[in-house]
Amino acid sequence: MKTRIGIVGYGNLGKAVEQTVLSNPKLRLVAIFSRRLVKSKFNTKIEQYDNFLDYKNKIDIMILCGSSKNDLELQTPELLEFFDVINSFDTHSKILSEYKKLDKLANLKKHRALICTGWDPGLFSVIRTMFLAIGKNNPVTFWGKGVSMGHSDAIRKLPFVDDGVQFTIPIQNAMLNAKNQIDDKALPKHERVCFVCADGKYHKSIESKIKSIPNYFKGQPVKVNFVSAEKVIKLKQNMSHRGVVFETFKSVNGFKCNFEFKLSTKSNPELTASIMCTYINAILNLKNLKLCGCFTPIDIPASFLFEKTKYPFLLKTIC
Repeated sequence: MKTRIGIVGYGNLGKAVEQTVLSNPKLRLVAIFSRRLVKSKFNTKIEQYDNFLDYKNKIDIMILCGSSKNDLELQTPELLEFFDVINSFDTHSKILSEYKKLDKLANLKKHRALICTGWDPGLFSVIRTMFLAIGKNNPVTFWGKGVSMGHSDAIRKLPFVDDGVQFTIPIQNAMLNAKNQIDDKALPKHERVCFVCADGKYHKSIESKIKSIPNYFKGQPVKVNFVSAEKVIKLKQNMSHRGVVFETFKSVNGFKCNFEFKLSTKSNPELTASIMCTYINAILNLKNLKLCGCFTPIDIPASFLFEKTKYPFLLKTIC
């Protein structure tokens, strides 16, 4: 029997998840739920978000593709009452509180919530866990240069903003310090460069509001550039991103060891969609074991990312 999937949110990430699900013959995409009036070029059924209750017992897993700032904190617990859910929540400072809230609800409702399944948090979280366990030092992470979907969405949600996009750019001296184990807390790690289209009379207030958004821009170096609508549209076509995790430590006899994990993609949404959909197998394996609760990628054994029937082959094909 095919696993029945629902998608919540139909921006860049939702569209990428749609194509990823449709490409998998073991999945059946039942419907896409959106607050906006949208249309799928693949003729997937579109429902208003508030109609999700009509799909109780008709959908196995809901994949949530909204923004962390404006959607996921509300939608994840709403949907978890009736479905297993996967999201890519990425507000690092709020992950622990989200985990506690959702774990309690998931256990009560006998469901599973797999949160933070993007590439950071997500894939990079798993890498940092391995580096920390082996090297015992705190790994250092840099993002960019690339378009941040969450930060761009935070800009576009501000009053009087017509459109906007944000590029995350690592500061080179900070990267050199990380490689050389220099802990300079006074030196920022990233610069946030924003391109915004808005009426000129609102520029000053918009810039102030952007720089004050907690968890996204506040306390970081931020440049706000006001440009034409055409310029923003052109910049938004570049969906590439990259990142790196460093750790340096010494072995028991003082030999220097370096860890470095790099990632780059031409499409941030499609990479994120690929990672999120990989965790469908994790949900199914947890369900087969009758395990309920909230989980993050660091809680999931690597073998759970495969179908149960493929476990015996992992030793000879991967190890």
